[in-house]
Amino acid sequence: MGLLFFLDMAGTFFFAVSGAMVGVKKNMDLFGIIVLGTVTAIGGGTLREVLIGQFPPFVFRQDVYFYVAIIGSLFTYLFVEYLLRIKSIVLLADAVGLGTFVTIGVTRALSVDITATSAVILGTITAVAGGMIRDVLAGEIPFVLTRDFYAVSCILGGITYLALNSLQAPQNATMAVTTLLVIVLRVLAIRFGWKLPRPH
Repeated sequence: MGLLFFLDMAGTFFFAVSGAMVGVKKNMDLFGIIVLGTVTAIGGGTLREVLIGQFPPFVFRQDVYFYVAIIGSLFTYLFVEYLLRIKSIVLLADAVGLGTFVTIGVTRALSVDITATSAVILGTITAVAGGMIRDVLAGEIPFVLTRDFYAVSCILGGITYLALNSLQAPQNATMAVTTLLVIVLRVLAIRFGWKLPRPH
């Protein structure tokens, strides 16, 4: 029940909130809101587990992930009027989910026999795949493909994790720094409109 577990639960909750908000904006009913919140919260981690050959994936071995995702979705449903008035809270929830899941993904990936590059990729997948599934279900172009320096923040976070890990920094410090870096990069990207170049 250390920092890793705390980050996992925090990321699950905050991503459920951000996913459920998409359901609200699409005028879905309570079931649809819970579905979008849940797939956002657990989709990336589930895909990561499949890619590293871990069966059954973690969410089917520990019900707590479903419980936290559903609680996050219900929280959104109950307090939606407040959340809609304060858009920055929803964006921050997504940023926190992004940062925590990059850290969780890289940590989990390094626990099996894969390359450092693959660990960064899996960390990014953990952070963005749930949102991609959410957007497809909501009939949208996946957010990660169009906006705000999104996946780049994850990649930079993953590289930072590897750098600190190679310097033998304490694991808790490595996880904390990586998580905070991704959150800060995401917030700055929103604040200053950072985007990757597009063809003219």
